Amino acid sequence: MTRFAFGPARLAAVALALGAVLRAPGLGAQSLADPEGRAAPQWVQYRVHAPAEETISELAIPVFVTIPAGSRLTVDVGTAYARAHVASGALRSDVAGLTDTQIRGNLTLRDDFVVLTAGVSLPTGRSTISLDQLAAAGRIGNDFLDFPVSNMGTGLAATGGVAIARPVGEWSVGAGAAVRRSAAYEPFDIPDETFRYRPGNEMRARLGADRPLGAGRLALGVTYAAFGRDDADGSAYATGDRVIAQGALTGVIAGQEFTVAAYDLLRAPGFYASGERAGRENLANLFLSLGMHARGALIEPSVELRQWLQDADASEVRSRASRLATVGVRVRGDIAGLTLYPSAAYTLGSLAAEDGAGVPVQARLTGFRAGLAAVVSP
Repeated sequence: MTRFAFGPARLAAVALALGAVLRAPGLGAQSLADPEGRAAPQWVQYRVHAPAEETISELAIPVFVTIPAGSRLTVDVGTAYARAHVASGALRSDVAGLTDTQIRGNLTLRDDFVVLTAGVSLPTGRSTISLDQLAAAGRIGNDFLDFPVSNMGTGLAATGGVAIARPVGEWSVGAGAAVRRSAAYEPFDIPDETFRYRPGNEMRARLGADRPLGAGRLALGVTYAAFGRDDADGSAYATGDRVIAQGALTGVIAGQEFTVAAYDLLRAPGFYASGERAGRENLANLFLSLGMHARGALIEPSVELRQWLQDADASEVRSRASRLATVGVRVRGDIAGLTLYPSAAYTLGSLAAEDGAGVPVQARLTGFRAGLAAVVSP
C-alpha cells in the first residue's frame, strides 16, 4: 500500500532538497500578499502488451500554493484533480475526483539551521472505492510506473518533523526526522459489508549533505522509512521498511547545464495478513539531462533508466526484472508573468508478468506523457 502521495522519485527529490532548504540564507520580510502558485497538468499513458494487453492512463492536475507568513514561516496548500482509466479486454475501470488536501507549515529557527514542520492531510479525496474502481485505483499506485497521482485519498493524517543543518568545511550537512499518524478509513465499498483499514505509524529519518563543485553542486542523501503494522479489519500485516539512497550532480559542460541524478530504493521483506512472507523489492533509477539556452528559453532533453526487481533468487533475475527507458524534453520559458514548463516523453521497456500457465514472461511496455507546469510569482 502506498502511504504517501508520491513515489520513490519524489521521495528522493524531497530528501535531496533538505540541504538546500536548510542552508538558504534568511529571507527578507514577506507577507500574505506574496504567495506563489503552481499548477502542473499531466497526461500519462502506458500500454502493457501481451500477455496482459492492458492500457493504463491518468490525467492529473495538481495545484500548489505557498504562502509566506513573515520571514520564517511558510504555509503550503496543495491538492489535485485526477482521473485514472484502465482498459483490458472487456474490463473498464475508472476512478476520478479530487485528492486529499495537504496543508503544511515550515518554521525556521536559529539562522535557518533548524526547521520545524507540521502538516495535516484532509480527507477531501476518494478514500473509499467500489469494486469496479479497484483496478484503476490499484494500477496508479505502482511505484515503477510512477504516476503523478498515486492514490485518490487515504483519510485524515497528521505529520510532524524536525530538521537541522550545519556547515562542515565546504559541505552543508543536514539530518531530519518525521512521523506520520493516520486515522482509520474504509477503503472498499462492499454492499452489506464493513471493512476498516488503519495504517500503521510511519517514521522517517534522513541524512543529507551537499557542496559546491565547480560551477554546480553535488548532493547526497539517505532516507530510512519504518512502518508500523497495518490493521486490515482486525488482521495485521507489514509492507516492509524502506531504505532510499540518492545523489545528484549539477554543473556546466561546454557552456551547457547538466544534471545527473540517481536513487535506489530497497524494500525489506514484510508479511501478509495471512502470515505469509512478502518478498523484498529493489527499484533503481538513473536520470540525465542537458540544458541548452536558445532564444531566451531553456531546452532540456533527458534520458531516464529504471529497473524494478521483485523478490527473486539469482537464477530468476532476468525473468523477474521490469525495466524501462524514457526519452523526454522539457522547455522553460517566461510569458506574461508566468514561468512555463511544457514537457513530453516517450517510454519503452518490459514488465515482469506471467502467462496463462503461470510461467514468468516479459510483457512489452510502451508509454507516453505530456505536461505543462506553470509557476505564478508575485
